[in-house]
Amino acid sequence: MGSLYRSQHELVAVFKAGTATHVNNVELGRHGRYRTNVWSYPGVNSFGKGRMSDLGAHPTVKPVAMVADAMMDCSRTGDLVLDPFSGSGTIFLAAERAGRRSAGIEIDPHYVDVAIRRFEQETGLTATLEATGQTFYAITTERGEEAPS
Repeated sequence: MGSLYRSQHELVAVFKAGTATHVNNVELGRHGRYRTNVWSYPGVNSFGKGRMSDLGAHPTVKPVAMVADAMMDCSRTGDLVLDPFSGSGTIFLAAERAGRRSAGIEIDPHYVDVAIRRFEQETGLTATLEATGQTFYAITTERGEEAPS
């Protein structure tokens, strides 16, 4: 945030589990997915619709299209993808868009709620707690929280 130059890149680590070969859906454009090692996607740093609400939700919201493209590059439909720093929940929206299953870990309960609200608002789906079957809305109501506008 306080550096002399503003970075125009962020590193993305891609790992796989197991001994199967790596999935490469790019293969230098063979499958119609021409890619380079620099991707340019509109983000919350550009002035666009929803910018302020995205920044209000999380200070480093990633573009859903970018994450979905990364998933499509190196996984198959139905595969499970993991984000160990799920923040505002971009991983869940991208997986929904790309036809993947997703799992995320987030240490801050506030951002867990942000991710669930964002997922529900953008997909129209209802999140439920597997252990009890309660909806996220029911849980937040139990907590005494008001639904976001």
